Amino acid sequence: MSLQHRSRTSYYSPVTPSERLFTHEDVDGTGFKTAKEYDVEGLTGATDVLFGFWRPDGSEAKEYEIRFYPSHDVAVESGTAFADEATGDDAILDKDEATWKEGIKDRRYFFAGPIGTHGSGGVKAKYGGYVIYGNMIMLCEGANAAHSLDRCGALLAAMGADPLE
Repeated sequence: MSLQHRSRTSYYSPVTPSERLFTHEDVDGTGFKTAKEYDVEGLTGATDVLFGFWRPDGSEAKEYEIRFYPSHDVAVESGTAFADEATGDDAILDKDEATWKEGIKDRRYFFAGPIGTHGSGGVKAKYGGYVIYGNMIMLCEGANAAHSLDRCGALLAAMGADPLE
């Protein structure tokens, strides 16, 4: 795909340093709807965590978990392992096994099995991946890491975050 045909959101990298310190206000200014604020106890280094939804232009609302840290370095050093644990096909979605238990029910989907089967449904991670941008770690709804990166990128763009910082 040529660069001319790529969307602005696809330019975001999974990890982008930035000196800008993002806050709730930056997220709220996009029309993001906060459903819950999680207790950060046990989430090493985090200062705040929002769970909510946002509707990218022309699409259905998508869910996000946004974790704030005092700096980019703290987000990377303290938050990466927690984000890895909560996203993707290998996500730990059982409260007994998760390192940080707060909000774990909001990080999973329950799906039914094929019609006519009994009890063959399962649990899947809601967040296919995440981005670290500045002092934030954003877990973004998506079937896989690429879908999540696009959705994180759309919200970052709405926040005025420069993808090439």
